[in-house]
Amino acid sequence: MPVASWVERCRQLSGCRAGEGRALFWSFCGFFFLLAGYYVLRPVREEMGVVIGPENLQWAFSLTLGGMLAIVPLYGWAASRLSRRRLLLTVFGCTTTVLAAFQAWIAGGVPLPAALALFVWISVFNLVVVSLFWTVMADSFEHAQARRLFGMIAAGGSTGALIGPTITALSVHAVGVHGLLLVAAALILSSLLCVLRVRGPNAHGGSGQPVGGSVFAGLAEVVGSPYLAMIALLAVLQSVVGTFVYFEQARLVKAAALTAESRTQLFAMLDLGVNLLALALQAVVAGRLMQRLGLGITLAVVPLLLTLPLAALAAMPALATVLCIQVVARAGGHGLLRPAREALFTAVDREPRYKAKNVIDTLLSRAGDALGGWLYAIAGLATTGVALAAIPGVLTLAWLGLQLGNRYRRQAAAPTGEGGTGRPAGDSPTAG
Repeated sequence: MPVASWVERCRQLSGCRAGEGRALFWSFCGFFFLLAGYYVLRPVREEMGVVIGPENLQWAFSLTLGGMLAIVPLYGWAASRLSRRRLLLTVFGCTTTVLAAFQAWIAGGVPLPAALALFVWISVFNLVVVSLFWTVMADSFEHAQARRLFGMIAAGGSTGALIGPTITALSVHAVGVHGLLLVAAALILSSLLCVLRVRGPNAHGGSGQPVGGSVFAGLAEVVGSPYLAMIALLAVLQSVVGTFVYFEQARLVKAAALTAESRTQLFAMLDLGVNLLALALQAVVAGRLMQRLGLGITLAVVPLLLTLPLAALAAMPALATVLCIQVVARAGGHGLLRPAREALFTAVDREPRYKAKNVIDTLLSRAGDALGGWLYAIAGLATTGVALAAIPGVLTLAWLGLQLGNRYRRQAAAPTGEGGTGRPAGDSPTAG
């Protein structure tokens, strides 16, 4: 196939138009390296969870929430004073420095305090850096561009999510668990170099400047805006439902009395299935769905699909059914819900984009994890009860998604000073 024809087919697949290729390329590569680094670390976090013990994971989730409570004001302070470039250098630089420190701590063995600290830190860092990445994306692309291109950018992350576990599997015996932390640090630095080169086709000069405002402006924005409050509720409820399924998976896997090697293989196969399906959804489905049916339908599709396997789980409690739910929920979350949710933030001003978004993606998401973990522990439901409790949750998620789609359409169309972005028109939004 001639090169020109191949390039044209790639453009058609990605929805890329003239002048957008460079920004799309560096965005794709930045998310590729970022999630490759995280998925090198993810098995390390799961190993730390084994050291902590499944019966104590709700405490680890609560400590993660505590970590978020400490990080969010620091991030708000930095975002109000640093340019986009300096903010990226600070957050990514701190991430790699802490990884190097943990590598030195666990090189001679993994004491319980180190396992708990590393589990919490990986859970915190993942949300912070991914939230910052998507904030830069929302700062660089217009409304309609986001609906066309965010699915393909997310596909870069899912491609990295396939490479990361492969690197771990091939190198862990050579470098050890502690050595993986340095491998991940190198990948995250590569991500930083790519993200620093991203400048969207319609970005304006102010996009790289400090956003100003107070440290707690993000919380104030969420409380004061019905639109942002609905996005926050969507994130919290998604975390609660996901945590219920995660804990039930852990309980059923433990009850299956598998060997450690078999458990590791099972989780690896699960991650592979999730990431392959997410990649297909991001590259082929997400952009087209957001353009043709709008963000509301895109946000509602996955929760509605989950009602079927949840009903099956209630009728026939089994580990295989829980794993099926995990594949649909996680792949749909990465492949459809995440790109659509990120596109919602293109309809708000820069300060909410950097501050309220970070509060939602980090503090409130981890609050949902902690809430879900304690509700699961306190309720003590059997598998059937967990499934029946989750069904109203996913139906509520679908309803919230549809409502947000309608609000997004109005928010994006509002002129400056009335809830609009105040950014250049670019491609005018069409579907909500």
